Amino acid sequence: MQHSVHDLYPIHLATWDREDLEASIQRRAQVVPVAHDLVLARVLTRQKLFLRPSDLGFGCHVMMDGYWEMWLTRFLARTVQPGMRVVDVGANFGYYTTLLADIVGASGAVLAIEPNPDAVALLQRSVQLNGYAPYTQIRHTALGRHPDGAATLFIPESEPKNAALGTAAGRPGQEIEVPITNLDSVTQAAGPIDFIKIDAEGGEEQIIAGMEWLLSSAPPRLVLEFNALRGQDPAAMLTRLQTVYGTIAEINFDADVEPVTMENLLTIRRGEDRLLYFDRDYD
Repeated sequence: MQHSVHDLYPIHLATWDREDLEASIQRRAQVVPVAHDLVLARVLTRQKLFLRPSDLGFGCHVMMDGYWEMWLTRFLARTVQPGMRVVDVGANFGYYTTLLADIVGASGAVLAIEPNPDAVALLQRSVQLNGYAPYTQIRHTALGRHPDGAATLFIPESEPKNAALGTAAGRPGQEIEVPITNLDSVTQAAGPIDFIKIDAEGGEEQIIAGMEWLLSSAPPRLVLEFNALRGQDPAAMLTRLQTVYGTIAEINFDADVEPVTMENLLTIRRGEDRLLYFDRDYD
């Protein structure tokens, strides 16, 4: 089945056959060199992103395919609605930030949070180029348990999407000092938050600990990357979230949501990154 370019708006990403959808997007992927180690790429047939060709873990794939993690892309298109107030934690170069901004529109709001200064600089340019700046705020900061401070961010060579708090430990890359705060501090002035996506390369446990006000007041729908081998006490984090939301669910590779037990998450596929979904209305 062929789709016209006008069909491929993000709000419709969830409704088509995945194989046909991916092929349609790949046919319309475009890349234009801008400067040394900088290109402008068209993704999802609509958004324009500034990317680094030296970024082997993310940028090169998006340049060739025009999309990233289609299961999460489709899930966001199914779940996020126009007018929502959403937060993208671990925004990287803005693939999900620009997708979310396109979905929520001018009646909504997007807060993108990213600690890597190079990613923030390109993200700002992409948001402005796509016309999302009036309702998209970008914060250059890491997130943790406490409201104010500084932290060391390690950015792996050729893999900036895997930047994480901590030191290099002999790996190729660079260490820089970045500001750090907590999610409660950056969202309290924004009003009610409808949806949060958190992908922080092992920092998720501390980020959840720093959003107690959000969880206690009006818990937003939450997508959380989870890896049982990261963090100090993943069971405690899951218990806290289960207490708030009632059910733990997982987003599978078909972009469907299915319930999952804590035992499964803590004992099965250990070391694998999994996408969890929390929603008090989910049953």
